[in-house]
Amino acid sequence: MIQKVLLPKLGQTVETATIEAWRKKEGEKVEKGDVLCDITTDKATIEFESYQRGTLLKIVAPAGVELPIDSLIAVLGDPGERVPPEVLAEAKAATAAPAPQPVAQAPAPKPAAVAPPTAPAPAPKPTPVAEEIIVAPAGKIFVSPRARKLAADSHVPLLALRGSGPNGRIVEADVSGYLSKVEAAQVTPLARKLACERNVDVLALIAEGKKVTKDDVLAAKPITVSPAAPARVLKAGRVKLTPMRRIIAERMAQSKREIPCYYLHMDADLSELMEARKRLNAKTSEKVSINDYIMVACGRALAEFPDANSKWDGDGIIYRGEANVGFAIALDPGLIVPVVKNIERKTLRQVAVESRQLTEKARGKKLLPDEYDGGCMTVSNLGMFGVKHFVPIVNPGESCILGVGIIEDRVVVRQGGIHLRKMTTLTLAADHRLLDGAVGAKFLERLRDLLEQPAELEK
Repeated sequence: MIQKVLLPKLGQTVETATIEAWRKKEGEKVEKGDVLCDITTDKATIEFESYQRGTLLKIVAPAGVELPIDSLIAVLGDPGERVPPEVLAEAKAATAAPAPQPVAQAPAPKPAAVAPPTAPAPAPKPTPVAEEIIVAPAGKIFVSPRARKLAADSHVPLLALRGSGPNGRIVEADVSGYLSKVEAAQVTPLARKLACERNVDVLALIAEGKKVTKDDVLAAKPITVSPAAPARVLKAGRVKLTPMRRIIAERMAQSKREIPCYYLHMDADLSELMEARKRLNAKTSEKVSINDYIMVACGRALAEFPDANSKWDGDGIIYRGEANVGFAIALDPGLIVPVVKNIERKTLRQVAVESRQLTEKARGKKLLPDEYDGGCMTVSNLGMFGVKHFVPIVNPGESCILGVGIIEDRVVVRQGGIHLRKMTTLTLAADHRLLDGAVGAKFLERLRDLLEQPAELEK
């Protein structure tokens, strides 16, 4: 029986999506729960699991094409079953671009004076395709097949050659040039054979009026090479944007274009928090991270500052009835922000467990739309990379974002005394349409105070 597979709606605001890659091939058996393909929306790339069972008869939506929600993307059925023409026609209608409307032709004007013909414009140069330029590491030789065969047949040690081909590759001409010099000199056939076996450069043994013999080769020092080093891979040319990279670019450009931000920096003393976390993690196997403390502090502060827990809505402001905090995760293809919902109602341990689960799902491309949508603010922590402080970019639809730097030992002056404390720098980027500067400063101050009193966060 023919079963249509439609592009699912992956969020309330999602109108289009792109199939990034197909996991199943035509003719393969599909069970319920099998991953059919990877789908990219304006927020994330997720695995689309089949809710039907059958054989994948036809893939009608190619990878890389943006399609509206509920478009036909594949057809399942019984093995060998024929796909009806009307189903294929439906797929073509969904993926085809609208045809341009014909333009009415105006009456041809009377001929005017004919201008002399002009030379045609030169054709544009094709855009170079990205290619990898590989530099040979020390100890490794790149040799063309013909050069290798000639060197073996003629007893030429490859280590004695310097390649003239691309990226230092030894080509046939390099072997021929070396061979002609050897043949012009007085080198016995046995000496040439031994020199190749022992990696000896016979040209270095040639002296005027003297023949190079077996004994000369045996007494010579073989050519040595330095230890192999990792190859350097350089990429050049133009590559097409992945759907996730395109979405990140569009949203970050939208933020910079539409959101008038200001930035506040404040140092926080996390000495007590570090000790509290150490004590807490010693009691249980469910570990709590520094980021978990920070997210709980953000949830508490959002509940106390309605202006921070709001959303710009054109001619109005939406005050949210819940504190939802996202946290940025770096993936190989880009960035994603899972969201812990109603964080103001949850304990520190509950937040730790949920954030860990969301992280695992994000890395496995199993996040559901509701798990990365609806954030009020985001936490972006680059401290693990040694970053002291940075200015993050507010996600569209949110009021602010908190950038967290490295936690490090700093010398501070307290009550006339010099102390060594665990300090970090917090940076708040806030939408000025929602938070005035004084409100943003109080909000950041409250965040700092909560982090410096970890016992409050553990309640």
